[in-house]
Amino acid sequence: MVLAACQSLDRPSYARHVVDDEMAGGYGLEIADIDGDGLLDIVALATNPTQFVWYRNPSWEKHLITANSRGDIAAAAQDIDGDGDIDLVLASEFNLAESTQGGLLQWFENPGNPTQNQEWQAYTIDRVPTSHRLRWGNFNGKGPSLINLPIIGIGASAPRYEGGAQMKAYEIPANPKGHWGSVVVSNDLEMAHGIAVVDWNEDGRDDLLTASFAGINLTQLAVDGRFVKQTPIGVGNRGERPTQGSSEVGLGSLADGSRFIASIEPWHGNEVVVYRPNEDGSRPWQREVIDDTFAGGHALIVTDLNNDGVDEIVAGHRSRPYGLYSYRYMAATGQWERTELDAGGIGVAGIAVVDLNGDGYRDIVAIGSATGNVVLFASRVR
Repeated sequence: MVLAACQSLDRPSYARHVVDDEMAGGYGLEIADIDGDGLLDIVALATNPTQFVWYRNPSWEKHLITANSRGDIAAAAQDIDGDGDIDLVLASEFNLAESTQGGLLQWFENPGNPTQNQEWQAYTIDRVPTSHRLRWGNFNGKGPSLINLPIIGIGASAPRYEGGAQMKAYEIPANPKGHWGSVVVSNDLEMAHGIAVVDWNEDGRDDLLTASFAGINLTQLAVDGRFVKQTPIGVGNRGERPTQGSSEVGLGSLADGSRFIASIEPWHGNEVVVYRPNEDGSRPWQREVIDDTFAGGHALIVTDLNNDGVDEIVAGHRSRPYGLYSYRYMAATGQWERTELDAGGIGVAGIAVVDLNGDGYRDIVAIGSATGNVVLFASRVR
């Protein structure tokens, strides 16, 4: 299990700054240099009531991207039209209770001067009901492709949500304002809530880790003579549906070079879980629950918080009493040490970890659903 910890030089402390306290229903975050000034900005969205906005670094002045969407659920940043500025893909019209409609996927063209011009032109990419997670990655070695992962399959319904989600990949077409082709990467994941882009076999091409009712799966494109190869890695929580499987996923490494996978389990669950490889290389990996105190676990990232070459886990939950924590593996004891980052001030729905001010240390951004806020935790490690 987990041990409590105090802050120290090798465990970063953070200055808490409220970026926005009027983000009711806040859900997703994306980090990108929206105005081209060399500083990373915060993109945030809320599902109900809908908001899709960005905050300019470092003043965090709030700017509208569009007021013509509803049910916003995910965003992903990329220079889609090749003009040198960052455009945004948005998945909207999300409704978990209606799995045969919605799922609008659009990209919004950066107007070039987004602090002055709020008119981001929208172009349709696709419609896939319950589109829920978006990620860019270089999966074929030819440049960025977009992954769109719906949370459930078409026609799936509560409480069992049976039916695979249609995960699709899109390459940017020569004319991105026109038709986008797509390839179905997988159609068998049920309640596919989490996804991470990783280079699993270090071949310079990206792979995918997914978290679903099936637990943790690895998806690779064009390996071992297959178009798509799927490998089960972690079993997930084997409870009864819908409290089953895995909800979030991240990949990291420890001081000895060994890898681990972190997850929140089951779906929207109470557990922070770590998977470690078996000595004989067999799968599934060993599962260890390091924390079981979450309520509505909904966000997890694995990253090196203090630049020591060892990854930590950052995870939070969105139901009361709320909480945001980091977890550090202590090799001497073989246990994970937990540090509280925020005590009940944000019902964490999403997080991003990135160096926002260019000082070489990673900051944490969190968005709260029930608490309706966007909060920056600026690292004070020096």
